[in-house]
Amino acid sequence: MSDFWRGTTALVTGASRGLGQHFAESLAGRGAALVLTARSADPLELLATRLRTGGTTVTVLPVDLTRPGGPEALVDEVARRRLVIDHLVNNAGQGPPGRFHELPVTVALATVDLNVRAMTALAARFLPGMVARGRGGVLNIASNAGWQGLSWLPVYSGSKAYVLTWSEAVWIGLRGTGVRCCCCSPGPVDTAFFEANRFQFRPPRWTRQHPAAVVRRALRAYRRDACHVLPHPAFRLLAWSTRLVPRVVAARLGAWYGAPPDGP
Repeated sequence: MSDFWRGTTALVTGASRGLGQHFAESLAGRGAALVLTARSADPLELLATRLRTGGTTVTVLPVDLTRPGGPEALVDEVARRRLVIDHLVNNAGQGPPGRFHELPVTVALATVDLNVRAMTALAARFLPGMVARGRGGVLNIASNAGWQGLSWLPVYSGSKAYVLTWSEAVWIGLRGTGVRCCCCSPGPVDTAFFEANRFQFRPPRWTRQHPAAVVRRALRAYRRDACHVLPHPAFRLLAWSTRLVPRVVAARLGAWYGAPPDGP
C-alpha cells in the first residue's frame, strides 16, 4: 500500500487541526512528503516538527484561503519552491450555523469562498499538471450535509452539495487520464469543528465518527479511484435515503437534522 504514496507529495489544506491533521499524519505514515497549509502558522509548525522527527519531508505554507488571491498565492509559492503536487487533499472548510436570513453576509460569503472557490481554484491549477504527468489526483472533503439542505446550516450544506456534484463531474471527466478525483462525505466527526464554528449545540458524541476512521476510508477510496465514499455507515443510509424521496421530504428532514434541540 505504501508504494502508492511513497515518493509523492501531498498538499493538505486545513492541516492545522481536525481531519486535516489526521490526513497529514496518515499520509506521512504512508511515505508521502507533505505540503501543509492553514491560516495559522504556529499549529502547522508544531505538527510539521513532530512529523519531521519520523523522517517525513514537510513544507509549511500558511495561507488564508478565504482572502482574495489566497489560493493563487499558495499556488505561486508552491511553484516558487519548485514543489510538484501529486495529491491535493481539499480539506479546509467552515460551517457557521444559523438560518440563512440571520447569518451576516460576510460570514456566508467567506464560507463560499473557502468551501467552494478556494478548493475549485486549487484543483483547477494543480490538475492540469497531474494530467500531463498521468498520475495523482484530488481528494475533496464534502459532508453528509451536502446531500440535503439543512435549515440550520444553509450555506455549509449548499457549499458541500457543490463539492459533491462537482467532484462527480470531474471524476468522470478524468477517465483515462490516470488521475483521480474522489469525494468523501463524512457524517459528524469527533473533532473541534463544532467548537471552531461556535455551535451552541452538537451532535451526541456517540454519533460522531473518529477522524482516523474517516481518513482511513477516504484514502482507501481515493487509492482505488472511487468516485465517492460515505465513511459513516448510519449516515450513509441517511444520505442515500434523500435520493429516494421527493425533495420536499428531504428538505423537511433537513429542517430536523442540524437544528438545535429546540427545533429550527
